[in-house]
Amino acid sequence: MNKILILFVVCLAGSVFGQRDLTPGKRKDAFGSRDFRNLNNYGLQIQLGATTLMSRLNNETVDVATTTDGFRGNYLHDPYGKLGAYAEIGMFHFPKKRSKLSLALKTVLVSYYDWGVGFKYFRGGEQIDANFLDPFGTVVSSDSRTFDFSQGNVYGRFSIHKNIHFKRHREQINFFLDNSLGLNLDYRVLTTTDDYSWYGVMTQNQQYVKPLQVQLHYGLGFGFRLKRGAYLIPGVRTPIVGYHSAVPVYNSSDKGESYFGRPSFHWFSSRYWPLLIHVKYMFAFEKKAKGCPPVEVNDQDKNTMQNQ
Repeated sequence: MNKILILFVVCLAGSVFGQRDLTPGKRKDAFGSRDFRNLNNYGLQIQLGATTLMSRLNNETVDVATTTDGFRGNYLHDPYGKLGAYAEIGMFHFPKKRSKLSLALKTVLVSYYDWGVGFKYFRGGEQIDANFLDPFGTVVSSDSRTFDFSQGNVYGRFSIHKNIHFKRHREQINFFLDNSLGLNLDYRVLTTTDDYSWYGVMTQNQQYVKPLQVQLHYGLGFGFRLKRGAYLIPGVRTPIVGYHSAVPVYNSSDKGESYFGRPSFHWFSSRYWPLLIHVKYMFAFEKKAKGCPPVEVNDQDKNTMQNQ
């Protein structure tokens, strides 16, 4: 009798464990509801986040003899970024089939791909620190001036993602590393900038990027599966290769100068490298049922139907 009772308890425990909620974070709930939704392999993705502009780490001091406009001394340009924001909406798609290369390598090369359109708002500036010297090289005075700018870009983006899933005790957990590589096309529609003028020698290298920019970007995120078909992925994204055209103020041409390779863009007398910090939410669409769903029938009803 005791053996029968123990066997009954083990079977009951196994059935309860099998009926646990598939939602992460509820593993300890004994009687959860399982998710039987029929989901599509695509859905909606929404991103909200902050932007900033990175700049060079070291600033070079420039020594200048007496100029025509009366400046004698040295100066340096110190670019900086400010906090901005961005928003995006689009879709994601899980591949229906694995490629032949993926099957040959016995690994998943593309976990999913996504695309979106949105608006980026960047803010930054440049500080010029100047020391004024007398004819004997003695510092007479010092001065600093800051010049700020902001840009608003509309953009389109396409990215391919490779996820690395983590396991604990041979069981896959609802946490993964999200790597992405993609292409974005930005077009500036909003510009505000200070009048960048002081002594001519300090501002003679100023260049201003044209509205269109094309960039190859890389993204890294930490994903959490909230439930079947729903994911939350905080992360960062930045361009790694880019193309833009910039117009120098002095000796300029209408076409400007094209720059390939560098992910940063010109403004004032410095270059700025965009960085996006985001939170992405993804959820898969549920398939629409065609006709009435089948009715679940228990064993007693099956026997009854067979005897009719």
